[in-house]
Amino acid sequence: MNDTQHAFDRAALARVWRLTRAYWTSEERISAWALLIIVLAGNFTLVYLTVRLNTWYRGFYDALQNYNASAFWAALGTFGILASVFILVSGTRYLLRMWLRIRWRTWLTRRYQGAWLQNKAFYRMKLIGSAVDNPEQRIADDLNSFTEQTMTLVFGLVNSVTTLVSFSVILWGLSSTLPLTIGDTQFHIPGFLFWGALVYAVLGTWLTHRIGHALIPLNFQQERVEADYRFNLMRLRENLESVALYGGEQVEDGRLRTRFRRVIDNYHRLIIAGFKVDMFNAGYSQVSVIVPYLTVAPFYFATKMPFGQLMQIGNAFNRVQDAMSFFIDSYQNIAAWRAVTLRLTQFTEALESLEARIDDISQVERSSAPRPQTEALGIRRPDGEALLDGLDLELQPGESLLISGASGSGKSTLLRTLAGLWPYARGKVHLPGDGVLFVPQKPYLPIGTLREALLYPQQQTVSDDALQAVLAEVGLERLAGQLETVEDWQQTLSGGEQQRVAFARILLRRPRWLFLDEASSALDEPSEQALYALLRARLPETTIVSIGHRSTLAAFHRRRLQLDGRGGWQLADVPA
Repeated sequence: MNDTQHAFDRAALARVWRLTRAYWTSEERISAWALLIIVLAGNFTLVYLTVRLNTWYRGFYDALQNYNASAFWAALGTFGILASVFILVSGTRYLLRMWLRIRWRTWLTRRYQGAWLQNKAFYRMKLIGSAVDNPEQRIADDLNSFTEQTMTLVFGLVNSVTTLVSFSVILWGLSSTLPLTIGDTQFHIPGFLFWGALVYAVLGTWLTHRIGHALIPLNFQQERVEADYRFNLMRLRENLESVALYGGEQVEDGRLRTRFRRVIDNYHRLIIAGFKVDMFNAGYSQVSVIVPYLTVAPFYFATKMPFGQLMQIGNAFNRVQDAMSFFIDSYQNIAAWRAVTLRLTQFTEALESLEARIDDISQVERSSAPRPQTEALGIRRPDGEALLDGLDLELQPGESLLISGASGSGKSTLLRTLAGLWPYARGKVHLPGDGVLFVPQKPYLPIGTLREALLYPQQQTVSDDALQAVLAEVGLERLAGQLETVEDWQQTLSGGEQQRVAFARILLRRPRWLFLDEASSALDEPSEQALYALLRARLPETTIVSIGHRSTLAAFHRRRLQLDGRGGWQLADVPA
């Protein structure tokens, strides 16, 4: 293995350690460690009971060989006690282990979900071209897989090490006085059965890695193509009407088939790699069953060893061999775990580096001020092409401003910059600390009750009468009786009705500074004029900044900011 590979492994282990230790050093560390210690104690108890059962094997089979009925029934009574305790401890350990896993996953989900949503990271990551694909899948699925697989592997490793130590002592003692017999030659090697199990397991581990090393990148790729296919299905669901109106069923079917083909193609490669590992493991496990009996068979058939000792040696050898073969048996699980941890560490690094990357891009100084204001504000595209240069703008309470220009001239990008979403900018932006509301062209309506959709994102207490009155004002009287109805309102309501809901939110929140990004574009002109007149009548002190293409909007604004999309701009009063 070269130095680069060593460095990669060390770096990978360091990232996994950072990913793992966060929970175990968090505010929940005391309860987490307490549960972990109890579960580990259960593991040690089960290993102890397994050692006791190994000793039981000798007495039980000796009783069978000697036709000793009383010893046989006594051995069965001992087995009943040991088995009962084993079952009780195993069940309790399972419950506590699952409880610990749920707590760990809950903590990680809150942490990652919070970091993804904090400071609009979910939007900004996509905006700056982050290499992390499908972050929602990493939160929902990868965190679940990570906690499950990590605990499975850790407890499996602890159990294997404990079993190895316990049964190595037994196996060493059982073979300490037995010579290794090959043909007619005898070799006196203390504990040769232990050394044989060790060599057998090391050789098997090396061969397994040689055969199945491709599983790690294949598992990583499988997670990626599965997430990509799932995302495109969700995207189709979110745009059902558009696809249906365009008649794009066959095109979408072809696109989805292409993505699903990638899933199946990679899965075929996974199957082939897994088949090789599984076939080797099957042969390895079958051979390991007979190896100890072949080794000590000469002593048994020479009547120098009782049947019970033969069975005890076989059981102890297989326990030691199984413990040493942990990496062989778990190789495919380790490969899947490695892929999941790689995806999560990539996500972690993307989140942690986001602010630094934004700071490298953005040259905007932001501060709080009594009213919105920009100084020498310049905005550019990601490729560096200028959209707006040197904008000096100050908004007064109660005034209205219409931002106009050709499509692609930077109107919506200006609002994104003011809101702190667009990083490709320089200059100064001053905004009030509260009372500011940005309304997009397509409002987001969460799946839930109509009440929740109207009050989103704030969920303050508002009476039914007040909500019904607002619905009537914006032309949605037919929905007045459906406040507690749960629907996917994004799919249920038309584009114009969704924008009416957005105007209802404005009336409910009563912002002092309102920015509308073509928020009435799906409405007919009379409806648009009625809603703007409603805003002016109900919110006379609110400053309204609108983006729109219709000439009829000019009647509701006192000033116009015209953008040419090449950096130029012109601010003038709207003729009366």
